[in-house]
Amino acid sequence: MAEDYESAAVRHFEDAETLRASGRGDNAGHLIGIAAECVIKHRILSIRPGANSPQGHFPEILIAARKHLGARSSYTGMYNIVKGDIFRGWAVNRRYDETGHTDPADLIAWFATTKRLFAAASVKVRK
Repeated sequence: MAEDYESAAVRHFEDAETLRASGRGDNAGHLIGIAAECVIKHRILSIRPGANSPQGHFPEILIAARKHLGARSSYTGMYNIVKGDIFRGWAVNRRYDETGHTDPADLIAWFATTKRLFAAASVKVRK
């Protein structure tokens, strides 16, 4: 079965918001990063239908995103986001870190960046 990055991005974003609102910053931080990765992968596949699904996590997924989005004028909105050092400090293996490890300032930045990625990909959250 093919990956559905768009619906996964929305689901992870909504769950991250719920976790953040309940004070569960570590898991909210993990899921907001996964949501961001999914929306980037969705955008890459939208310009390469039928291609293999993009693989990897931050920061590696940014290399693929820059490659696929940079040369396409209609995708410059997302390219302008991913060309920066986004999700600095986020790693998929943070899920194994000690509770309380996520810096609140990082969490705010990650949520803001993910919202910008969603807007650039024209993906709407159901709320």
